[in-house]
Amino acid sequence: MPALLLGLVVSASPAASAGGLTDARDKVRKALVQAKKDVASDKEAVASAEDRLSASESSLDKARSELAYVTRKLAAARKQDAAIAADLAVAEEAFDDASAAVLAAQARVDDQRALVGQVVRTTYQQRTDLQGLGLVLGAESASDLAQRVQWSTTLFDSTTGQLDRLKELQAGLESARAGRAEAESALGERRRASAAHVAEVKELAAEAARRKADLAKLVAANRALKAKAQDELESSRKQYQALEKEEARITAKLRGDSYDIVNTGGFIRPVNAPNGSPFGMRYHPILHYWRMHWGTDFGAACGAPIRAMADGKVISAGWTTYGFGNYTIISYGRMFGAQLASGYAHQSKVLVHAGQKVKQGQVVGYVGTTGLSTGCHLHLQIYRNGVRVNPMRYL
Repeated sequence: MPALLLGLVVSASPAASAGGLTDARDKVRKALVQAKKDVASDKEAVASAEDRLSASESSLDKARSELAYVTRKLAAARKQDAAIAADLAVAEEAFDDASAAVLAAQARVDDQRALVGQVVRTTYQQRTDLQGLGLVLGAESASDLAQRVQWSTTLFDSTTGQLDRLKELQAGLESARAGRAEAESALGERRRASAAHVAEVKELAAEAARRKADLAKLVAANRALKAKAQDELESSRKQYQALEKEEARITAKLRGDSYDIVNTGGFIRPVNAPNGSPFGMRYHPILHYWRMHWGTDFGAACGAPIRAMADGKVISAGWTTYGFGNYTIISYGRMFGAQLASGYAHQSKVLVHAGQKVKQGQVVGYVGTTGLSTGCHLHLQIYRNGVRVNPMRYL
């Protein structure tokens, strides 16, 4: 992070030598190169976020078109339902008429059946072995006898006619009942089909609405992502501008200042803990792209002592505003053919101050979770000639 190098250089002793300031200027220049890369990376993140936003908005337009289509389909179905309802009303009216006709036919059949029963009973009651003799003996003349015979024949024919009429009325009744059952079955089938159709279309409309809501959330999230990426880009630009100013300030001081350390020893581990998240590229959880992790994390417990890796001088120590919380930078002078320094981030407490000399193994602070941290650990950075390198190369 360019701001870290800025802190390293700004906090340096005013009594720095020309050689030390030259090294510092080289550090800043290298940091400028990295800052430019960060700016380019953030620009790519913004462009990527814009692409995702554009894609999600296109998907939203598609979802809106699909919703409009389903809505039109639902309207057509409702219009169809209205036509079906009108047909059903006509059919129900016909069914009611058929039911009334059945009732009327049933009444006529009942009346006819009663009439036939009365005739049959009367005929049966009058039908004896002496009936024929009564017709003859009761006649007062030949003319009277003929009339009596004719009357008996007419009565029999009338009874037969009433029975035929009853059969005809019963047939009509059965036909009316069959028509009513057929109309009722057709009505039920149409009602079920209509209900199923409307339910299906309503489900499609609900699904389209859910899809629209989901995509709207995606668009909102992508807009927030774009804003966050833009913030990151502006932050990188500001850091780059600050580093440019610092380089000019250091160049102006390249006149007679003296500061140099030569360290022939090696490094010890700053904490007694295993290393975790390594130096290298890792996925950015906010910007959703791969970004450099400029140090190595050690999973030490809260309050664990942090020790100087070698004899050196504290360049800066205390609270920072760029996410490292309590942060200490120690310069070890020239080691392994280069200018080396270390940075300890997220400390719960700092025990040293800028300008203080420290010895290898001396406790300089305690592990914590200050700054942008999700749990206690030590974030260690190693600077080689001002460029952040993999700390595990020296441990």
